Amino acid sequence: MKKFPVPDPGVPDNRSAARYLLWLARRQWQPVALGTVWGVLWLVSLALMPAVLGRAIGEGIASKDSDELVRWSLLALLLTVLTVAAGIGRHRSAMANLYASEFRTVQVVTRHVTKLGATLPKVVRNGEVVTIGSADIGSIGGVFQHLPVTMGAAGAIIVVGVLMFSASIPLGLTVLIGTPVLMAVTAFLTKILQQRQSSFRSLQSQLTSIAVDIAAGLRVLRGIGGEKAFEQRYKRKSQSLREAGVQVARVQSLFDAMQVLAPGVFAVGVTWLAATLAIKQEISVGDMIAFYGYATFLTLPMSIIAAAASATTNAYVASGRVANFLRLEPEFGVATQRSDGDGDLSSVVPPAAMAATAELADGESKLSVPRTGVLGVVCSDPAEPGRLALRLARFADSGSPTLGGVPLAELPLPWLRQRVVLVRNEDALFGGPLSGELTAPGREIDRAELERSLYAAGAEDIIRGLDGGLDTVLQHGAKNLSTGQQQRLRLARALAAEPENLILIDPTSAVDALTEARIGERLIQHRAGRSTVIFTSSALMLAQADSVCMVEDGAVTAVGSHRELLADSPAYAAVVNRGEA
Repeated sequence: MKKFPVPDPGVPDNRSAARYLLWLARRQWQPVALGTVWGVLWLVSLALMPAVLGRAIGEGIASKDSDELVRWSLLALLLTVLTVAAGIGRHRSAMANLYASEFRTVQVVTRHVTKLGATLPKVVRNGEVVTIGSADIGSIGGVFQHLPVTMGAAGAIIVVGVLMFSASIPLGLTVLIGTPVLMAVTAFLTKILQQRQSSFRSLQSQLTSIAVDIAAGLRVLRGIGGEKAFEQRYKRKSQSLREAGVQVARVQSLFDAMQVLAPGVFAVGVTWLAATLAIKQEISVGDMIAFYGYATFLTLPMSIIAAAASATTNAYVASGRVANFLRLEPEFGVATQRSDGDGDLSSVVPPAAMAATAELADGESKLSVPRTGVLGVVCSDPAEPGRLALRLARFADSGSPTLGGVPLAELPLPWLRQRVVLVRNEDALFGGPLSGELTAPGREIDRAELERSLYAAGAEDIIRGLDGGLDTVLQHGAKNLSTGQQQRLRLARALAAEPENLILIDPTSAVDALTEARIGERLIQHRAGRSTVIFTSSALMLAQADSVCMVEDGAVTAVGSHRELLADSPAYAAVVNRGEA
């Protein structure tokens, strides 16, 4: 069996649910084709078994011909061996198709999540990706698990129909007419089921989003007394989901009943007709037994087709959600017009030269960041640090920020992300070994470097307090650490990346004054020769900055040292003193 995940999942066709499923089928056509072969062999060999047994009874036992009995018995044994071998191959192929489609979907969705980056929480509810990963991939995998054997089921019905026609035209017509009628009923129920499942999936995603929000903000909710409001909201959505689930269950139960009842009634009808013809001596006893076997056997391929129809409905709804997600685009694109397509800036300015001369600036606010040293930024509007920092780090395409005179919108995003790093207090801390969480992706860093970054962030005591040190396994979101410890680890992670430009928003808001002063002193030493911007109103941090600027109404109004601005800028003094209060 092929190993998963595959190195390159390919570029998905996200234009519609059907096109996405067809794209998956093309990407795994070999296991689908092999599974179809095994499915046809498996079901056709089963379909031939009643004919062989009927001949063995009619030409062997009824005619008392031992040679014919042995010959047909050996053929039945051969069919049994073929059925077993084909069944094993069919099952292995079904699992290969299931895993291939599931893993490929997970890979393309995960890749798109990283492409969306900071845009993701703005355009997708928290539960959307969770639902795709927990429910939708199984539905998509299910259709590829059923698809190959469905081809075999169709082939088996055709074989049985031909065999019946060769023995009795009325029985052959019964199969020829009855099978499409049953399939039409199945298709009708499938359409209704698809509509109700689509509505159910949407409500399920909304409820998951609420649950994720509650889990993530439980401490805050308790602090502000918001548990009851969220509880009522969750209950309302839960009841809506329950009602939608009942609607789905009604159709699903009818569908499941039809999967058993319809083929069963059909088998009884065919058997009754065969017995009637045998009594009239229009067919032999052996043929009647064969027809009974055909009728009994037909319940299997018809049930398979009905199950495949249900799986297709689920997959269509799920793939529609995946395709919709894959069509989402970042709120700002990755520039290519001034790069060679591989993130190389040679067509703009050699990266080495830019690193030596690059100055980060924002034209809208007139903020200019020195090439080296620490710049403190104080804003009169509490929301301004977020807006300005997002522009400088290009997490928003607004204003006119530049790096080395080149607009950020024209620089390849991967290249920019390595050189301009933004740290916010809401940035995620993932579960896993602490050393891995503090190391930037694709960057090798030794323990000594990591320890220096932790020291600069005032986080060395955190490591000493953990039993496993740097090998300690963090819970998701670092829930096993305090808010202040989480804040210092975020800072250490950014320092370990050693970006040329580091932008910090209130990096010490959750620590005590002594720790804050220590971080400020160490941060300046650690970042010597590189550019650091700190958005803060803390006098302890601002006093250690090389320069400070005041931003009012979205524009820089004063620049100087902390002492100078305290004396010369009433607005600056008001913000800083308010922050100290």
